[in-house]
Amino acid sequence: MTKYVVSTRAAVAVAALFLGACGGSPGEQIAQALSEDVAQLSCLPQPTPPSGSVIKPYNPNTQYVMNVANIMPPGNDGHISPATSPAPNQDPDSYGDHYDDQREMYWNSQFKNGAFTDVSSLTAEHDLDSGNGQVQIYRADFDVPVIHGDSGYAVWYGAGYVTAQDRMFLMDAALRQGAGTFSELTGSGDVPEDVQRKTLRYSQAEYQAMYDNLSPLAKDALDGYVAGANAWVDRINDPLDAAAERPMEMVALDYHPSHISALDVIALGVFMTRFVAANGGDEMANVRFLQDLTARHGAETARQIFRDLLWVDDKQATVTITDAEFTNISTPEPLRESVLAAAMDYAETLPLELEFGPGTGHFPEPPPAQAKLPEDFEWPFPPEMLRAALDQYESREPVNRISASYQVTVNDSASEGDSTLILSAPQLGYSYPTLFYELEVVGGGYAARGVGVPGLPVVGIGYGTRVAWALTTGESKTIDSFVVELTGQETYLHDGEEKQMDCRDEVVRYRGSSNGVPAGPVGANTQNIRVCRTVHGPVVARSDDGQYARAVQYGMWMREIDTVAGVWGWSRAQNFAEFRHAMSQVTWNENTMYADADGNIAYFHPGLHPWRHPAYDQRLPAKGDGTQDHCDTLVFENTPHSINPSRGFMHNWNNKPVKGWGEGTGGVASHEPSEIDGRNRNWEELLTAEVSGQPDGHGNDIAGVSYDDLFDFDKRIGRIDPKGYGLAEVINRCFGGDNPCGLNAKQSQMLVEFQNWDGQHYNDAIDPLAAADSDDAKDTAAATIFSTVVQGMTEELFRRGVRDDAVDTSPTAVDTSPGSGRPDGDPDDVLPFEFVKRHEARGNHPYDVGTFHKLLVRIFKPEDSSISLNYDWLEGRTQEAFLKAAFDFAQAELEGEFGEATAVTDFQRVHHRDDVCGLANPLAGPCITMPHQDRGSWIHIIEFTPPGNS
Repeated sequence: MTKYVVSTRAAVAVAALFLGACGGSPGEQIAQALSEDVAQLSCLPQPTPPSGSVIKPYNPNTQYVMNVANIMPPGNDGHISPATSPAPNQDPDSYGDHYDDQREMYWNSQFKNGAFTDVSSLTAEHDLDSGNGQVQIYRADFDVPVIHGDSGYAVWYGAGYVTAQDRMFLMDAALRQGAGTFSELTGSGDVPEDVQRKTLRYSQAEYQAMYDNLSPLAKDALDGYVAGANAWVDRINDPLDAAAERPMEMVALDYHPSHISALDVIALGVFMTRFVAANGGDEMANVRFLQDLTARHGAETARQIFRDLLWVDDKQATVTITDAEFTNISTPEPLRESVLAAAMDYAETLPLELEFGPGTGHFPEPPPAQAKLPEDFEWPFPPEMLRAALDQYESREPVNRISASYQVTVNDSASEGDSTLILSAPQLGYSYPTLFYELEVVGGGYAARGVGVPGLPVVGIGYGTRVAWALTTGESKTIDSFVVELTGQETYLHDGEEKQMDCRDEVVRYRGSSNGVPAGPVGANTQNIRVCRTVHGPVVARSDDGQYARAVQYGMWMREIDTVAGVWGWSRAQNFAEFRHAMSQVTWNENTMYADADGNIAYFHPGLHPWRHPAYDQRLPAKGDGTQDHCDTLVFENTPHSINPSRGFMHNWNNKPVKGWGEGTGGVASHEPSEIDGRNRNWEELLTAEVSGQPDGHGNDIAGVSYDDLFDFDKRIGRIDPKGYGLAEVINRCFGGDNPCGLNAKQSQMLVEFQNWDGQHYNDAIDPLAAADSDDAKDTAAATIFSTVVQGMTEELFRRGVRDDAVDTSPTAVDTSPGSGRPDGDPDDVLPFEFVKRHEARGNHPYDVGTFHKLLVRIFKPEDSSISLNYDWLEGRTQEAFLKAAFDFAQAELEGEFGEATAVTDFQRVHHRDDVCGLANPLAGPCITMPHQDRGSWIHIIEFTPPGNS
């Protein structure tokens, strides 16, 4: 029920905001009154949505040309045949014709034709009776499956069948992730992850209710997909069908796939929407940070530092929507500091063990159960190879999110001609195969091509015949932690009453082991767990003394599958009205851009965003006693969106959607506060220059963005160092005849070489096929010097230990990198090492802008931020002295790596390389590295243009 009771104090806050908007001042007395009693705040109404936009009318007879190109490294075929596959780690080309056929194209910024396939001259690879219509499956170039069906059921039957054929292991693994049954295959080591998933997922009865509530259209698609996938499972499990083989990974793990169910797919849909399109629930990391700061510096200084590093709404940040304001912050601006102060008071009282618990993946791993193997058992691979694969999997870096996806859309007011353009570049990492899978579906009202995730019957990112869409992770906070006071093991206080938790028993099944590797029957051993919820959601952790529990509340709770229904609508849409209607059904937080043949472009930042209690600050946990419960959910019209903006273009790179929008600033580094500089500013600079026709060295110099320009931009955009706009000018403050920073001779040479920098972290002379240690794999000296000086600047911000004259600061003596020998840092450091590590080890790439780089810009260029700093980060030093210390660090680092006698022109690092390995490496498939390009792992570029203008 919506709470719209406005207290007297909240009414005063609204009046204060009105006075401020009219040019008046609320005055000191009002400000003092606002801060006296935050606890009296009550819910406020949602803001009024901005006015509507001009939409170009749908004309089904519009004549247009649709140009489409796409690329998806390394290739679309993910099946490794046990019969024909070479040994592991061989040349990628040896694993099949389409296993690796797009990787080198991608490296060299080449694309393939992505137009819809003319099947009139093709012979179907499969001609199947789905039981509800016939379906033909063809193969387009690069082995892209093209599914034509007589009905919606038949289309998705074909999609399930061919996806299982090409990606059976990945499909099975993904479904197990959603169900919490991965340890059935891999053993006790993955029990903690399965416990977490069982804790957060729904019951089977709830999944059944989701299925029962699906529309007939949605049930058709889901049921068809499941039936098609199971038809392929039957084929590969049939000992008489020699043509269909189990994937190498399943042979290695010695198991056969089982039938999947519609509820399995729904569970995966819930898991995926939460995994890639929801954020939050990690506020206890900020509590730990605050308490550590208080222990180091005292409460007043701790709170100054906290505010400076985890700000919420910088009004000068580079955003996607530039001509409107939206907000998800219910607290009136004059009250926000008081609300944060009260939240900090509460956070200081919380036990830190609430950060970790069974619902966060921290569950005791059961001891391995010894498997009893038949006497005639033969290992499919040597046990030591299986062990190596398992060790590699378990030691992988825990990357929760890869925030490195971008999107651009342009209409005729900003394009070179009358074209409408869209570029989509989502990033989900590189592997053999990738999580993305390309397909084309036609029939039963569907017409779409693009990528989906094996296990889900959708074309999630792609295009139809008249419309196209792009996705990036939204990063808005839609998950909140609530801390409740317990009265018993399964009872707690809420709204002044004792309430019973909703609890159920779950069983996690895991495999035994032999010779240290998974073996024996799948899921032969069990771990019983008790899963409970409060009114806010699943209980993920409890305090050691039994007094408190933390529950997480999902904005999408019980409505995740609405998103899948909406995405199905995209694949059927023919115009903006149909797409927008489907968009309104989407409940996840994925930035969505749109373009169509009628000339419309649009941007949506959708999702079920909580309209929170005004006494709650998103950075820290909420009280779970009922006083800070959510007031409402933002209506669709109040979520950030823009349709045909006057300047004619929009861009997004996982950035803040609009000014006024609170970012949550959760405890993970992928969710950081925004400012004027960052990756998205690269797009702002490139597009603004191209629209105005400014000569900039990118694309042509004709005013307006063209189809060809987008290819050039995609090649260049990820190479531009996003730290450059903010920090290059700062470093150059040391440049000049009077040597203002007091640099020594070598450092002055470094600064002179820096003047040759082209602004890129990537050297255009890199040969993608060169050996990792060759000169052809190195960056320029200027780029190397820049990044190392910036590293020195960040070190100077918070490492008091490296400024102590008694401490040896050489690289061999003090390794300050994440995972180094200083897990606790220096006790005199400004910041705890745990916080530094978390915000340095970002989930995207080593050249990105992070919290500390943004802080440096605010220190040295305060005019670029709307938020004033509280703490003296230079600690009384001049800016020149600070920069001199950064150069000292950089010189020591570079000479330690390259030698003291090395000329500064030879300070050339090897450019960071991304691993591209098989999912079961080293059991199957290749394992290589490629030079990092900050680009999507699926890219499509589309132009709709009238005839004669193409």
